[in-house]
Amino acid sequence: MQSSAEHPPQSWPARVLDEVSGWVRTAGHAFRHAGPQRDAALLMGKAALATVLAWQFAVRVLDSPNPFYAPMAALLVVDRTMVRSIGASAQRVVAVIVGMSAAWLVGSVVGVHWWSMLPVLYLALLIARWRRLGDHGIQVPTMVLLSLLTVGGTDMEFTYLTIVETLAGGVIGVLTNAVVLAPLHVQQPREQIKTLTARVCKLLNDIAAGLREGWDGDDAREWYDTSTELIHLAPDIQAEIETGRESLRFNPRDNLRGLQIDWTGYAQAVEAVRRTQWQVSGIARTLVDAADEDESQPSPTQQFLERYAEVLDKVAGAISHFGRSEDVEREAVSDYLGSASEIIDDLGAQVREAELEDPRAWPAYGSLLLDAQRLVRELQVHGQRAVVPTDSGPIRKPGRRIVGIR
Repeated sequence: MQSSAEHPPQSWPARVLDEVSGWVRTAGHAFRHAGPQRDAALLMGKAALATVLAWQFAVRVLDSPNPFYAPMAALLVVDRTMVRSIGASAQRVVAVIVGMSAAWLVGSVVGVHWWSMLPVLYLALLIARWRRLGDHGIQVPTMVLLSLLTVGGTDMEFTYLTIVETLAGGVIGVLTNAVVLAPLHVQQPREQIKTLTARVCKLLNDIAAGLREGWDGDDAREWYDTSTELIHLAPDIQAEIETGRESLRFNPRDNLRGLQIDWTGYAQAVEAVRRTQWQVSGIARTLVDAADEDESQPSPTQQFLERYAEVLDKVAGAISHFGRSEDVEREAVSDYLGSASEIIDDLGAQVREAELEDPRAWPAYGSLLLDAQRLVRELQVHGQRAVVPTDSGPIRKPGRRIVGIR
């Protein structure tokens, strides 16, 4: 009751005003800054333009009495990449042709009856599930039903005009998407990769600082949650990398700018970081258990943890130079990882040879050392092809220079 009194519910005009204000702020951010919001706004604008152009083409050129199919096709084929636009256009045209042809065949041979509608619609629904038609497969039964119920499937002019309109709308949609700032998704995955590696470095440095200065169960749980979050980010970044790779195909802007990007190296970098987070999560989980008073797993000694913190700092230093093409950067990664391995070996020898203050703590020692060894090994194995971009600005490279390939 007290909470409700302190924060009374907003009236609907206030909620509407807040929603509109949010839209205005989002639009302003998209206008001022490049990024996903601007890309989405541009895509919507191109879809609207393509729809209007296709509608006017159907009215003025095709003299269509019901100009619906051309603008609908144009609206649906404007997509995030040229590959998807061309594919969507082809899928929609094929679906419409199949649907109209099936309706014409049934209407001409047996006519429109309940017993003839049932098998043809069932067949159309089966064809609609064909994966090569994608989301446009639903057009097959839709066109069958529309043609049979409106003109009995026998009107050749209606069938011909519908197919031509759909084809024209698809072509107009694809051309509009290509001519008006063809979608080129290069900067977004670059920024995401840099942000991901920076967050990993910060997490490792935070854990190292905590082990030196003092930590508790809440700190360890926060480290564990952050590492888990970073693991979950990797698939989305991989998807953006694939979209960026795809956006270069059939793209006139790429042909004019002459860009080649090591997308495989980007993917390798994200995969390497994802694998390291499995080990960091294990380290954090061990610390959570060690800090839990209810668990029978005591924490390692402070001397061990301070030395272990050096390993994490070394790994963070390696990741800060990770995936860079210069020889000095690769040497820095090798030096950091070599130093981390030496410390791990030294700690392992101490644990094996020295008598533990609390014999019950041996699982924590073993778990921490094993995760650290795996952490270093993952970076050594997957760092050969990894590429982390450094240029934070727009890409402006002459000729066919390869961006990010050693």
